[in-house]
Amino acid sequence: MSFFSTNNASISFPCEGLENLVLTYVNAISSGNLPSVENTVLALAQIKNSAAIQKAIAHYDQQMGQKVQLPTENLQELLDLHRTSEKEAIEIFINNSFKDVDQRFQKELETLLEAKQDDFRKQNLEASSDHCSALLQGIFGPLEEYVKQRVYSKPGGHRLFIQKREELKAKYYQEPRKGIQAEEALQNYLQSKESVSDAILQTDLVLTAKEKERKEAYLKAEAAKAEARRLEEIQRQNQQMMEERERQHQEQLGQMETNRDQQLAQEQMARERQLQEEAAKQREREEAEIRRLQNEIQQLQQAKSRNDDCILL
Repeated sequence: MSFFSTNNASISFPCEGLENLVLTYVNAISSGNLPSVENTVLALAQIKNSAAIQKAIAHYDQQMGQKVQLPTENLQELLDLHRTSEKEAIEIFINNSFKDVDQRFQKELETLLEAKQDDFRKQNLEASSDHCSALLQGIFGPLEEYVKQRVYSKPGGHRLFIQKREELKAKYYQEPRKGIQAEEALQNYLQSKESVSDAILQTDLVLTAKEKERKEAYLKAEAAKAEARRLEEIQRQNQQMMEERERQHQEQLGQMETNRDQQLAQEQMARERQLQEEAAKQREREEAEIRRLQNEIQQLQQAKSRNDDCILL
């Protein structure tokens, strides 16, 4: 510690500030002015406190550089690291300061530290945003490629697309240290792809409607075929019944030839002819119905063929 006395006043200075004090006096004397003790003290305080600020800032930068890994998991993690480094920096300033009247230089230091905190917060936001963007591209990139390849352009494709998207969202949430922009980055990405989801949905609705029409046409055709088979079976059964009646009739005729006279035989034959005529009319009606159903089947098959061609296109 050195001492300087003038006008019955004694002021002490740290040894390391003596050189600056001497230089101040030398410069003042060279210019023809003799500085007062008060001015000298102020000049030395300016030099010492400015150096103390620089030393405190250097410590803060060193500590934050070693401890902060951007992006931080949340904002509180960054604030805690800043608070610890800030406290150490202020302690270093206080230990190295000299006559900081009204804490003017300490307040200057606090302003600088606050600016550095704001800068770290901006860096943290940018680091989180950049990391999340890269992460989203890596996770959702394959899904975008599937969309380009029209994997989901089919009936039910939108449901499959949404299911895959939810799986990838879960994978994204599981990734660590995404930072404070994690949710906002995800929502921005999903919003930017909303038009893709809408396009897949519209394609799904169109193709699903065509598939429904095709199935309905197929079911109608199958129903017509089943009805035709039913009528054919009825016709076969009727034919069998007619043949059986004919056989019975022939047997009856034989018996009538031996047991009844000619008149009864003629009456019987008249009745049989009537039955045959009725049977012939029945057959004509059934054959006409079969032809109508066959025409309907052919028309349905042609409609089904046209629908299939449209779907392929």
